[in-house]
Amino acid sequence: MEGLKLIEKRTVESIPTVHKNESPHLLEDFKAVVKNLTENALNVLNKIGINEMRKNKPNAELIEDYYLLFHYLDFLKRFVSSKS
Repeated sequence: MEGLKLIEKRTVESIPTVHKNESPHLLEDFKAVVKNLTENALNVLNKIGINEMRKNKPNAELIEDYYLLFHYLDFLKRFVSSKS
């Protein structure tokens, strides 16, 4: 993408590594956060799609990208909703 630069690469220490011997609640907590973020992203995406569809001449490329992103987010939501 034009105009974007990688400023600094940092290691994220806030999410602990989940090992088989650790309690599974860490993974479930992580999945709950990802599910919540995905649901919020789907809500925002739906607002964008509705606004675009209301236009007299919707941008066909934007609508195509909308449906593609919707399917990605929907898959992610279903993936983290499954029991591990």
